[in-house]
Amino acid sequence: MDPTASTLGIRALKEQHCWDAANHTTSPEPAMSTQPPQLALTAPLPPAPPLSISVAAYGRVTRKDRRKSRRASAARDEYIANPLKMFDHIVIHPVAWPSEALRWMGVPRTLPVTPSTAGAELEQAAISAALRLAYKSVAEQIARGHKVAREDLSSFVIEAFASFAAARKISIYSRAKAYLSLGDLRVRVEPKHGFSGRGVVPALAYLDEPFRKTQREKAANWRSTRKECREVCQDDHNIDVMDVVLLLAMAQEHRRWGVPPDAWGNHTTRVMYPSEKGETMIVLTAVTPAETLAGIHAGHDTLKRITYTRRTYAVVGANEREVLGTNPLLQLISAVVDEAGSLAEKTPTPRWPIGPWAWTTHF
Repeated sequence: MDPTASTLGIRALKEQHCWDAANHTTSPEPAMSTQPPQLALTAPLPPAPPLSISVAAYGRVTRKDRRKSRRASAARDEYIANPLKMFDHIVIHPVAWPSEALRWMGVPRTLPVTPSTAGAELEQAAISAALRLAYKSVAEQIARGHKVAREDLSSFVIEAFASFAAARKISIYSRAKAYLSLGDLRVRVEPKHGFSGRGVVPALAYLDEPFRKTQREKAANWRSTRKECREVCQDDHNIDVMDVVLLLAMAQEHRRWGVPPDAWGNHTTRVMYPSEKGETMIVLTAVTPAETLAGIHAGHDTLKRITYTRRTYAVVGANEREVLGTNPLLQLISAVVDEAGSLAEKTPTPRWPIGPWAWTTHF
């Protein structure tokens, strides 16, 4: 081969390579390289833009969720599991139920006490001479600082109901009893004095410490497990299970006799008992929905909760030595008499004569 031709060929190849590099062209078959491939360098990504939700809008959503949560919690608290289904299988008289029964029935152990206030003055014609005498006996014991005898307090309450009922010509019985229905089991519960309008509208039950102890001793003998019952110490601040049992039994009697509920579909019953020294009366009021009574009768799994309130009434006020018309306790009893008489007029007439004995017979 001619050396000149060979030199010219090499020079031509070099010129072609330089031309390709200048014009950014690649040769059809790139040369192999032993270096690993290099990734193209790119600029870092910009940060993500902030959420387009304002703080105010976020706050409104949170409040809305909280409102929903509160409504759901209130709906759950409005209903409780039916505790009477369990009590139906426990052979224990209701007055001897343990204190845990209050929690099962959705009853708070302690309720805030609201003092009462005097209302419109009562007419003097409605206050009988027997009521004035009973009041004087109680007032003298309180003035001396003594513990009021329980029988004197009972007589005062009985005379108050009798006086207002006679003045308004309303039939009020003071020996009424009630039956607590537990499924197929019906148990009689009775207060020391049970006041009922015309025998079919139980409105208020009166209790005291000696009577509570007597009733629990009867329940203990009924069970044949022990001959003596523990001493009952009536607590001015806590609720006793006997109170709750009586309130529910009286509400069931409302349903049994056909007593119409109020405008909100509830039945109101009351239990009254004296404080430790007897200078104050404590009134426990239960507002029982008619839906709850129907659920107990039908054996529903859940029941609507019963509402309880407590109020205190002074037996003797500051300026009541001569005038009893401003006594808050007497004003309460007068209102209960009017309420029982009004409901009795709306209640269907029973098929048999009603009297003080009717709640312990015909069953």
